Amino acid sequence: MIRLTFAGFLRTTVFLAVLAGPSSALRAGEAAAERTIVFVCLHGVVNSQMAAAYFNKVAKEKGLQFAAVSRGLDDRYRTVPVQIRDGLALDGLQPANEPRQLTADDAGRASHVLAFDTVPPERAGQARVTYWAGVPIGIDNYETTRDAIVRRVDALVEAIEKETSK
Repeated sequence: MIRLTFAGFLRTTVFLAVLAGPSSALRAGEAAAERTIVFVCLHGVVNSQMAAAYFNKVAKEKGLQFAAVSRGLDDRYRTVPVQIRDGLALDGLQPANEPRQLTADDAGRASHVLAFDTVPPERAGQARVTYWAGVPIGIDNYETTRDAIVRRVDALVEAIEKETSK
């Protein structure tokens, strides 16, 4: 019987990755990066959380290998507001992640960057940002905002399904 410690497992994994060569490791990293959707709003605690939470639910139901995260442009708020947490809970959802600021690295690694607010060029990096203008702020009216986000996320998921089926 072969016994392998966690440290031994890690060394073996690294060794096999080195044997596979840098191009294999790079392709694996690129494939993982292509599967991230970044939703951005001013503080990363309202609209982007709602969109990411709903996207993750739909992607899981449809078996899509994509995951969404929420990011903000400033870090004034450290938690998702109670009204948003409660609204998400009533919809059977939870916040996608703890609030974090968008970095150029986050944007650059994502397959899609969707923003509710203007993303400064230094935060967007080389990413192409798609703006979802006209969506009301969820803190003012959760249901109206949710409905607008659901329509846009459903269209995004449909486009991703078409793209990945090619």
